[in-house]
Amino acid sequence: MTDQAVETLFLSTIPGATPSKWVHRFKARGSEVTLVTQDEHSQTLFLQPHDPPRYLPQLGYLRWRADQTWQEFVAAHGLDPEDLHLVRLYDESPVIMVSKDHLLAAWTEDDGDVGTDDLEGETFWNPADYASEPVPDPLDTPEEVAAGERMAIQLVATGSGYTLLPASVARMFGQKDVVVLPTNIHPGWEVGLTWRKEADSDMIQDFIGVTKGRRPRSSR
Repeated sequence: MTDQAVETLFLSTIPGATPSKWVHRFKARGSEVTLVTQDEHSQTLFLQPHDPPRYLPQLGYLRWRADQTWQEFVAAHGLDPEDLHLVRLYDESPVIMVSKDHLLAAWTEDDGDVGTDDLEGETFWNPADYASEPVPDPLDTPEEVAAGERMAIQLVATGSGYTLLPASVARMFGQKDVVVLPTNIHPGWEVGLTWRKEADSDMIQDFIGVTKGRRPRSSR
C-alpha cells in the first residue's frame, strides 16, 4: 500500500508578510506549503505568463499603494487584471525610521504624524536604490531578501536621514538603534493574495478559506 501524495502549495511572499498562522492551519488539513520570498519589485513575477504554462508559485502576496487600485497596479506591470483573482487581506500604514540620536527621535504620539515639513532638508534613503537584482525565475529567491530595506535602515542608524517603509517591514527588520514613527507623507498600502484564474484549484481555495477562517469543505 502506498501513501497518498501530499499536495504542495507554493506561496510567493514579500518582506513584511507573516503567513505562518495560516500556513500552520493549512498544513493541519493535510497539505504542504513552500514559501518563496521575493523582493517587492519582483512580487508580480509569479503572475507573468510562462511558456509552457507552469503556475508556480500558484498563489502569492501583492502589495500596492492605497491611492491606486490593484487593477491599475498589475496593469502597470504588464498584466491583465481580468486574468487574475485577488482577495484583499489588510491595509498597511506607512512609517518612517530615523536614528535614535536623530532630532525626530523625541517625537511622541501627541505630536501626531510626521509630515513633509518635518522632513525638510533630510536625506531620504530609498530602499529601491539598494535592492538586489531581480531573479529570473519566480521559484528562486534573491541573493539577499530585502537587501534594499536592510541597507536603508543601516544608513538611517548612522544618524543621517530617514527611510520610509510599510509598518510590517519596519517591524521585521527594525534595529535597537532606530526609531519608528507614524507619517502622513505616503498614502499607505493595501495587501492581498492573488493568483491567475487558469491556475485556480481546490488547494488554492482551501488556503483562501483558511485566511477567511472557513472550516474545511465549508461553503465559499
